[in-house]
Amino acid sequence: MIVSRLSSILPPGAQETPSAQQVKQETQAAIGELGHRTLSWASASARASDSGAEAWLSAAGVASNFEPDAGKLAQRGDIYDLRGMSSDIASRMGATPAQEGALHRALEDFTRAAVVQTAGLSGAAPERQTAGLRDALESALTGDSEDGIDGVTARIEQATATLVDRNGG
Repeated sequence: MIVSRLSSILPPGAQETPSAQQVKQETQAAIGELGHRTLSWASASARASDSGAEAWLSAAGVASNFEPDAGKLAQRGDIYDLRGMSSDIASRMGATPAQEGALHRALEDFTRAAVVQTAGLSGAAPERQTAGLRDALESALTGDSEDGIDGVTARIEQATATLVDRNGG
């Protein structure tokens, strides 16, 4: 058991390299969910209505039932549940532990850039608040990338680069 966790051998029951379409679907779902989560926290922090969520739902095509948890914030926990997200995606995509770690870091980087974007525009018109996230999602879904979990990670990194650029570097 320990050897399989440390090796590059796929976990038992994992499928071979997922297709390019699966990579795009996982990427869209991850970015969509993170958009919801950052918008939810930005709204909760500003004590405002979640006006950006509807605009984001139509742009991302991903619904979410995420609710900010002030208890996790007070404990300095994983308030966006990035560990859970990376674990779920890695499991579906048949990732090795090293690939899961790379995905987790990519999700963290994207989330930081998304927080800057959504919090900085908190209170703006919903379309304006979500514009950077929409651009990031579009950039992540265009073009070719690697297959499998590495493709998901690369696409999320591309989305992060787009957000960082929109945020002024």
